[in-house]
Amino acid sequence: MADPNRKGWSGVEDPLWYQDAIVYQLHVKAFGDSSQDGIGDFRGLTRRLDYLQSLGVDTLWLMPFYPSPLRDDGYDISDYRNVHPAYGTLADFRAFVREAHARGLKIITELVINHTSEQHPWFQAARRAPSGSRERAFYVWNDDDRKFPETRIIFTDTETSNWAWDPVAQQYYWHRFFSHQPDLNHNNPAVVKAVIQVMRFWLDLGVDGLRLDAIPYLCVREGTHNENLPETHAVIKRMRAVVDTHYRGRLFLAEANQWPEDVRDYFGDGDECHMAYHFPLMPRMYMAIAQEDRYPIVEILEQTPDIPDNCQWAIFLRNHDELTLEMVTDRERDYMYRTYAADPRMRVNVGIRRRLAPLLDNDPGKIKLMNSLLLSMPGTPILYYGDEIGMGDNIYLGDRNGVRTPMQWSPDRNAGFSNADPQRLYLPPIMDPIYGYQAVNVEAQQREPASLLNWMKRMIAVRRNYRAFGRGRLEMLRPGNRKILAYVRTHGDEIVLCVANLSRSAQPVELDLARYKGLVPVEMLGQTAFPPIGEVPYLLTLSRYGFYWFRLSRIAPPTWHEDALAGLELRVLVLFQGWKSFFPDQVEPGRRALAEALHQRLIRDVLPEFLPTQRWFAGKGGRIERVAFDQYDVWVEQTEWVLARIRVWLADRPEPQDYGLPLALVWEDDGEDKLRPLRSHALARVRARARMGLLYDAFANEQFGHSLVKMIGRDARIPLGSGWLRFTATRVFAELAGDHPESLPIQRLALDSSNTTLSVGDRMLLKGYRRLRPGINPELEMGRFLTEIGFPNAAPLAGGLEYESEDGEVIALALLQGFVANQGDAWSYTQDYLKRFLDDCRQPENAPRAAGDNAHAPYLLFAATLGRRTGELHLALGQAGDDPAFAPEPITPADVAAWLDRVRAEAKATLERLQRVRHRLSEPVQTLADQVLAAGIGLPRAGRYASLVAQILESRGAASARAKQVEALTPRAMKTRYHGDYHLGQVLVAKDDVIIIDFEGEPSRSLAERRVKDSPLRDVVGMLRSFDYAAHAALRQATADGTCDQASLAPQLDDWKRQSRAAFLDGYVAAAGASPGYPADPDQTKVLLELFALEKACYELRYELDNRPDWVEIPLGGLRDLLSLPA
Repeated sequence: MADPNRKGWSGVEDPLWYQDAIVYQLHVKAFGDSSQDGIGDFRGLTRRLDYLQSLGVDTLWLMPFYPSPLRDDGYDISDYRNVHPAYGTLADFRAFVREAHARGLKIITELVINHTSEQHPWFQAARRAPSGSRERAFYVWNDDDRKFPETRIIFTDTETSNWAWDPVAQQYYWHRFFSHQPDLNHNNPAVVKAVIQVMRFWLDLGVDGLRLDAIPYLCVREGTHNENLPETHAVIKRMRAVVDTHYRGRLFLAEANQWPEDVRDYFGDGDECHMAYHFPLMPRMYMAIAQEDRYPIVEILEQTPDIPDNCQWAIFLRNHDELTLEMVTDRERDYMYRTYAADPRMRVNVGIRRRLAPLLDNDPGKIKLMNSLLLSMPGTPILYYGDEIGMGDNIYLGDRNGVRTPMQWSPDRNAGFSNADPQRLYLPPIMDPIYGYQAVNVEAQQREPASLLNWMKRMIAVRRNYRAFGRGRLEMLRPGNRKILAYVRTHGDEIVLCVANLSRSAQPVELDLARYKGLVPVEMLGQTAFPPIGEVPYLLTLSRYGFYWFRLSRIAPPTWHEDALAGLELRVLVLFQGWKSFFPDQVEPGRRALAEALHQRLIRDVLPEFLPTQRWFAGKGGRIERVAFDQYDVWVEQTEWVLARIRVWLADRPEPQDYGLPLALVWEDDGEDKLRPLRSHALARVRARARMGLLYDAFANEQFGHSLVKMIGRDARIPLGSGWLRFTATRVFAELAGDHPESLPIQRLALDSSNTTLSVGDRMLLKGYRRLRPGINPELEMGRFLTEIGFPNAAPLAGGLEYESEDGEVIALALLQGFVANQGDAWSYTQDYLKRFLDDCRQPENAPRAAGDNAHAPYLLFAATLGRRTGELHLALGQAGDDPAFAPEPITPADVAAWLDRVRAEAKATLERLQRVRHRLSEPVQTLADQVLAAGIGLPRAGRYASLVAQILESRGAASARAKQVEALTPRAMKTRYHGDYHLGQVLVAKDDVIIIDFEGEPSRSLAERRVKDSPLRDVVGMLRSFDYAAHAALRQATADGTCDQASLAPQLDDWKRQSRAAFLDGYVAAAGASPGYPADPDQTKVLLELFALEKACYELRYELDNRPDWVEIPLGGLRDLLSLPA
């Protein structure tokens, strides 16, 4: 209801009101019909203002309502200073503005100044005026259509040129949009003056803002693309000056469908447009939901430049036009089409003509999640009429009319929009069983407490209470779970934490909120207090497509919360002479007994308790019998650390294991803030007289990390014990480290595996090797080689640290490499993709989308890219150079004979092992095992060499004949270095590309074995087998709940494997076909791939039999396929 105490509209007190606004976009013709002619009008809209006020929006954006032939839904204006007769009169408009203002609602109207209708009096006068006259100069003319050839055509689906012939003027006129919309000539000052007069006309009527349609194209100039010209900005500045002088608190909203860095110019220095749309963000929000990955959103926000303080972005989910895909890459556009517009009728121009609810499968969780993002992202949100109730669309209507149907008010005739005969309506209302007005309407949702409409009202009300949403600074959080999008909005004393689950399944997340320690998160919809934030990562769980809005407050935590640290039972070690206390040979004779006792406590009690708790310790499954310090010394660099190599003997293992364990001390008088984060890395408590402290792993010490980086940059060589610490930097160290590496924050990553990794700012990663082995480290060696030759798809090596003993033995201690921004590893990427795919397969309505050769198009692009990068890696490793460690060597008959012998021995040992444990397997797996056991070894595939291989493997024929067979099988190719442990987990997904990582080689092999040259096809086989594992893992996860059996989904996964393997191999051959490691004879290539696959599958089968019996089916299936056995 209008405020009875408010007599008039005196303008807006806060000139930055638009930064807090919530805008509602509507078309007058679609909202309410008072005249019952089937077309909405201003009187009908005025009657619905109470609804808009109750919704909670505070600004109305009206689409064009001016006189027009309506060939472009009113954007083809024939009179700038009037109202289309179908919508009412100027008096009706004035009444509408008065009533809206009385309710606190502001008005934004369209100022379509780039072009007019061809029926506009200005154009009619121009076409009839002589060339060069004042009237003709209002538009852009030319004698031919070859001027401005550099300018792109916007509506490529309807227009073939930006010029159109006018038979009256006998000239071509310029138009960036439809040919019936000639562009005004803003290079002409008279045009700008006339446009300003139009602007002032509507501002004088009380309009609060003007949406400047298509402003990047106002001015033209020879030799340019005619977009974003300086002349255009000069026009806007001139218009803005008039507004600032005469109309306080009014705004310009720029429609510039450009990349953020180009749109930034339309803000000027705060003296052009007040607001501008953030077009690229919108499609990436849909991409993030489809991919269940925050990367598309985070990426575009990071690319968004800062704007002046008095400016604001406008953000939206849908509007009256198509979901535009102009501001995405070609690959992203293809992905969006396949995901959201499989039916070509859903597409128009360069976009998708669908409403919000149908785009999101009418899934309430998705719809609410997207609206929560819209209302909390940086910028002013714009809601499109009807989306607050989940209206649908009609793709069978032409142009963009499918999303412009009448507002659905009630289940009555014509959706309560009009009492006219249905055939008179400007467009038919939605009438399908899901989105039809009988099912989806305002009246029903107003009466249902849990409706989308009432939920939207609540969300809007919450948002309007916090300025942090509209004006706050954005800080993205980066939790390990990439399905979670988390960010903090801060403004003054307001701190709002937003957490969103982009996944279709429940997800946990741990957030690093240590800087907000002590604050209590209060959930903003229910005002529920959560436990206070502490030092440790804050754990949350979110339902499918769930989200939280928290305000971080200093209120008391919930009464049931107990703020207590778990007891840390650490032994106390007494130090009487610093580090020397641990080592009897370092102290004076009189104290050696004390030192010996302390040393024994360390190696007998402390270390055996500490080591099994560390992820990097490889002996967790065994019992520690003994620990000893094999080598140690104190490294003094600003402070003191002990660098130690400890040797661990495990029960039932003949060979000891060596580990690197740098140690550090911290004292309680250094402060609790310094002590607390180190407790999880502590070995023991220590006491030196009255001082108490901790003995802890030095990799948790930031200064230790900085010292390693500094010494690597200096190529330092430091004596330590009986040898040397040798630090080496590569040629790219300075570029990777930057100007001030000492200022980069160093943080230990939580996900330790066999090594410990520290992040050095966002520039580098420092990997500390834990399991120490003598010899040249292949990861250092390969990294140095690939960095020197400039291979782009591996993390560049910045340097390394090795220990060199007095006898020349080398042990790698650490590696420093460049940080590569990524979206996680390819295994997780594949599992996420297959989970979504199998979920679709389980839904009958999605079965057509989940079938056919195009079902996996996005993933096949990835697989092909992975294949190409693998081939390029092998091509790089096959380069002839001066380093003998990387010089290619010919494959000889002796090599092939050794490979065949190894395959035969591997197969024999594996089948014998399978026979012995067959009785332990489940019945279906037993059947598969019996097939493989009955077939024995051999490769009965088509090809010239198949029979030769079978004979050799089965040892048939005389030795001389076998030698000839081996020679015939020997390919004309080279042995090269290769990855050696290649699978999906060794690849990072980096936007549309991949980064290959972890060149350590197969962990079960010695360092010398990992450096041996071999056929690079072994890497190819490793990746092909990884596709099999990925499919099986996805199948197990999809059927774990018992709602679906594996047999129903296996065919779809088999089809995915076939297509993915083929795409990978095609990409590989295209890149590696010319490499020295790739055989020229395709039959020999096929034989080698099958041989290596047989060896790999046998190795996998033995491993699974010993470690994961539930996974035996995967390598057994691989053997079945290799042996061409029936499934």
